[in-house]
This record gives sequence, structure tokens and C-alpha cells, in this order.
Amino acid sequence: MDGKDDIGQAIAREISQTIAKKIAIGIALFFGFVFFILFGGIVVQWLWNWLLPDIFGLRRVTFWEALGLLALSRILFGGFGKGGGSHGHSGGGRRSRGDGQPWWKKAKTAATSEAVPPQGRDDGTTVS
Repeated sequence: MDGKDDIGQAIAREISQTIAKKIAIGIALFFGFVFFILFGGIVVQWLWNWLLPDIFGLRRVTFWEALGLLALSRILFGGFGKGGGSHGHSGGGRRSRGDGQPWWKKAKTAATSEAVPPQGRDDGTTVS
């Protein structure tokens, strides 16, 4: 009976360690997420206030306005993550052929696969 109790305690200890690791990872991810949001807002504020008032005569922005601009640009243009702003589409967008190749490769293959008009040979006959 003592052997089963030891095994049960070992399993319980392993489960509690696994749960503790997951909680620690969750807390670290939360603080990392907050850090990158704050850092992104500061970078947007710094770049805006450095460039746009002098170039376009726009007013300076606060940190919260810069954070709003960052969120708005994320909503409108996507990005900041793996795969950009695809939002779960499986490659069927206007920039893709659906097989993972960009649109310009489709145009290139379409242009080369069209019928070529008859051309003259060196001996004066045409190729049909």
C-alpha cells in the first residue's frame, strides 16, 4: 500500500509543478504583452512627434493618442504578427493565386502560356 501512496504523491507533485509552470508562463506572457504595448505606444509617439509636426505641420500627440493610432493602424492594415493581416484566410486573397504564389507569378505564367503568333523561319515559311 505504501508503494501506491508514493506513486500518487509523485503524480500529484508533477501535476502541481506543471500547473505552476503554466501559471508562471502565463504571468510572463501577460507582462511581456503589456511591455510591448507600452513600448509600441512610446515608439509611435516618439516617431510622430519627431517627424510629422515639422514635415506636415501636425500637432504633437500624447502617449494615449499614439496608442490609439497604433491600434487603429493594426485594425486597418493588419500586421504585427505572423502572417500579417490575413485573418485566417487560406491564401485566396487578391495578392495570391490560392496555391501560395504571388499574383505576379500568375501573370507571368499566363502570359507565357498564351498562343504565340506564327513566326517566319529563315527559309521564308511560317510556323503554324
